[in-house]
Amino acid sequence: MRKNFLPPALALLGGGVGFGLRKWQLTAGFEPDTGLAIPGAPAALAAVGFSLAMALLFLLLSRKEEKRLSWEAAFAAGRQNTLAVTALVLAAMLLLASAGAEIIIPPASSLAAYQGETPFARAAAAALPPLRILLCAGALPCVFLWARAIFRGEGGAESLPALEPCLIYCVWLISAYQFRAADPVVQDYLYEVLAIVTSLLGVYFVAGHSFNNGKPRLALLFCLTGVYFSLMTLADRHSLADIFRNLFAVLYLSTHAALILNHPPVENPSAPAEAETEADENA
Repeated sequence: MRKNFLPPALALLGGGVGFGLRKWQLTAGFEPDTGLAIPGAPAALAAVGFSLAMALLFLLLSRKEEKRLSWEAAFAAGRQNTLAVTALVLAAMLLLASAGAEIIIPPASSLAAYQGETPFARAAAAALPPLRILLCAGALPCVFLWARAIFRGEGGAESLPALEPCLIYCVWLISAYQFRAADPVVQDYLYEVLAIVTSLLGVYFVAGHSFNNGKPRLALLFCLTGVYFSLMTLADRHSLADIFRNLFAVLYLSTHAALILNHPPVENPSAPAEAETEADENA
């Protein structure tokens, strides 16, 4: 079995560098009086350029993976892997902590959203926070069942628990849009939205292996980019609940990226047929 942990390590290290560049941008890339982004600020250009370079690197690294893999093949490295299952359970605990933090300290986005002008906006604002709390709390048993299946190698045929994190990120994305839609300064929330979107795609393509739609290239690509942007956006001002959710993405996605990268070699199904053809010809 391969021991390929370089791409997840690069995502973690790159996320740390991105965090520093974002901090630099927040201190030197905005006008202190108006809060508007400074056009052509070196900090902003460095953050964008480095992020594009990391995304391109992840794309190149993911192209080495197979186009299709079954659930059993993609996560075979997790069988009897105590470290992997522990990381996944800890990730679920971070979502549970996110639910608790949102109950104790409601995010500013939740409070601001209640000021929507239309009844529908107010109703949506009232429904989203409890839904986020419910989904984050419900992630604990769902991720536990998913991790247990990986640990035992039982197969994850149509595993509904694997889709639960996707729902969390869908609701989170809607909440972020509702809060940020009126903000004209895109640089204020660009990396937050990228973190949510790439992490959503990461958990989606990870779960796809359970529904006979395993695409390890895309899963690896978005797992790595999700880790990178989730670390980078931690430099922004976030509620405690959002911080826990971003840390969940870092742990959950990096673990799955490592498992996919270390799957056993896949035999070429055409090899036996070619061997038989050559044998027949020699006969």
